[in-house]
Amino acid sequence: MHLLNKLVLFFHVGTVVLAVPFRGELKEREEQLLDTYEYVIVGGGSSGLAVANRLSENPKHTVLVIEAGLVDQHEDNVLLQRYLGGTMGSKYDWNVTTVPQTHLADRVQKLPIGKVFGGSSVLNGMMFDRGSPADYDLWEELGNKGWNFKELLPYFKKSENFTIPSTKQVEEFGITWDPSVHGFDGYINSGFPNFIYPQNKNFQTAMNNMGIPTSKDMGGNALNHYWSPNSIEPTTQTRSYARRYYDLIQPRPNLHAITSRQVTKLLTKETSTGIQVIGVEFAESKEASRKSVIANCEVILAAGAVHTPQILQLSGIGEKALLKRLGLPVLIDLPGVGQNYQDHPFASMKLNLANVEHSPIDLEKNATYDAEMKALFYSSREGPWTAGSPNAVAFLPFSTFSNRSAEFLAAYAAQSPDAYLRPGLDAKVIAGHNAQRKLLLAALSTPKVATMEFIFLSGASRFIQTPLSISLQHSFSRGYIEINSTDPFTAPIIDFRTGSNPVDLDIYVEALKFCRKIVATDAIQILQPTELAPGPLTQTDGDLRTFVENTVSTMFHPSGTASMMKREWGGVVDDRLKVYGTTNLRIVDASIQPLIPATHLQATIYAVAEKAADIIKADQS
Repeated sequence: MHLLNKLVLFFHVGTVVLAVPFRGELKEREEQLLDTYEYVIVGGGSSGLAVANRLSENPKHTVLVIEAGLVDQHEDNVLLQRYLGGTMGSKYDWNVTTVPQTHLADRVQKLPIGKVFGGSSVLNGMMFDRGSPADYDLWEELGNKGWNFKELLPYFKKSENFTIPSTKQVEEFGITWDPSVHGFDGYINSGFPNFIYPQNKNFQTAMNNMGIPTSKDMGGNALNHYWSPNSIEPTTQTRSYARRYYDLIQPRPNLHAITSRQVTKLLTKETSTGIQVIGVEFAESKEASRKSVIANCEVILAAGAVHTPQILQLSGIGEKALLKRLGLPVLIDLPGVGQNYQDHPFASMKLNLANVEHSPIDLEKNATYDAEMKALFYSSREGPWTAGSPNAVAFLPFSTFSNRSAEFLAAYAAQSPDAYLRPGLDAKVIAGHNAQRKLLLAALSTPKVATMEFIFLSGASRFIQTPLSISLQHSFSRGYIEINSTDPFTAPIIDFRTGSNPVDLDIYVEALKFCRKIVATDAIQILQPTELAPGPLTQTDGDLRTFVENTVSTMFHPSGTASMMKREWGGVVDDRLKVYGTTNLRIVDASIQPLIPATHLQATIYAVAEKAADIIKADQS
């Protein structure tokens, strides 16, 4: 049944909240909302909908999902790779920005995050890859039992419905795969688009000729060059996203969803064993009256790495000094809430390619060609309209792209534990960062963990003159999310603090120099490239560093702000995802990731959510 036939809308009648089911059109029938639910999930995005699906498999468990955003209407800019990125800045985006970035020429940066049923899976670039096994093993090395690649792999597979490459794709591009690391009956489709730009092959050849091998399958060895699938439905060639966790199940009377309602705070009471979250307060807008719903069993935060810490802080869970400064009650002093923000900063080398048979630029600049390709897409689901994010990528260890890796890692190791961190950080947060840095130093000194992603965007839709981009996978800088108001409808302070640790900028300079080596290979030279930026006059390390400071942005992978670490290390949740000091509050979104993995985060978020659902079921059985 279509999502809109199943969504439960809520109307305010006096102080009673009534539920009216949609069945294709709005009916006049009204049904009263349940007074209580076993589980209340805050956030109807990638993690929230996955967990809601799994918890509601038991018909005895009532589940409510509260989503701040709208329900998409299957618009072209949502579904089609031709319009990839078209939902960023739209009504489906929270449209938040950072404070001026001190180390990036004081530039304010946008952070696209989904305010829509399905969350950021409606906005993202549809890349469906994973980190290397060692990336996830680091989580367990931080003290989180059971959080390693081996134990996450079943959940990667559980969420996935993989379509193997076609004979044509195998013959033309040499794409290989390992069925043992994929799932074939999960909710999220993954696979390769029917059209892959030929330039992807040039990039693969360049990598191979530089001595960088192609991994058989990123699902089990996401290092070096590899072919990355997209989250794409094989028949329609459209976006496969978190709504499928809701759309594809039979109507469940025990699963309700409410949209366009923002959770304003958690409702709590003190018990002898800790703070119990008894429900949540929510509202349609700042001016609307506040409503509440009770949770008999658990409240589950899935609001994302920006809004989960905001909700915690508004509810009196966070750094004591911050809460007191804003006049909020201090229910639990957890200084790590909102700290440890990590992302994948992103920079690009702009090139003009004079000798390409097919280019995304043609769709943007040639209306006749674009119309022909549109007709081809709708008649056969073939052609460039099916292409989106690049499928040929490279995730490289530090020593692979720089002969100075040992030098820069030594410089990082020589720093004091609190060097370049935010001033005034609690000692527990500093201790946690020190634990992370020891693990990162060891991991990045090996070929088992990638430091930088190299992306050949000439083989992707909607990217003009930005064919070769780089993204730092393990930044040494740390940002934060922090409320500056007790108004839940005021966005929190978002500070990436990108480049605050100077070693990050050193690594970018090395990566840009490696980009030029890639461009110099015969495989790329045949495309007749001309470097537009940084440009041939930008040669010194200092000039390249300035270029990075003036151009780097975000890959839109916010994470880490409610980290799964020891409480004495500034952690917010334990390895059962329960918030320290509470009896029944869990977090299941990207904010729990203590160290961001070297990958696009979509598949990881689904896997964590699937594992989280099993943890919750086990703890309640």
